[in-house]
Amino acid sequence: MNLRLTPLNIVVALLIVSAIYLPTIPVVKGMPELGRIPLFIMIILCLITDQVFRKYIPKLKRIWLIEFLFLIFVAILIVLIKLYIIN
Repeated sequence: MNLRLTPLNIVVALLIVSAIYLPTIPVVKGMPELGRIPLFIMIILCLITDQVFRKYIPKLKRIWLIEFLFLIFVAILIVLIKLYIIN
């Protein structure tokens, strides 16, 4: 079994911790809006995306670069959607 740490694995770990920690905290700005179901959907999507990247990119160094750029792209996309569509 070949275990490789990637940026999407780190994001999945953070999402799992936040899904567990979410119901225990009082109202904090942004957290109640997120909810548990979208967190679990993001966890599943990140796991699937990580497996797709692992299948098509054999080198660990390239996986880190491409997944990091993917995460930056998704974060920018989320900010743009929040700024222009939701408001």
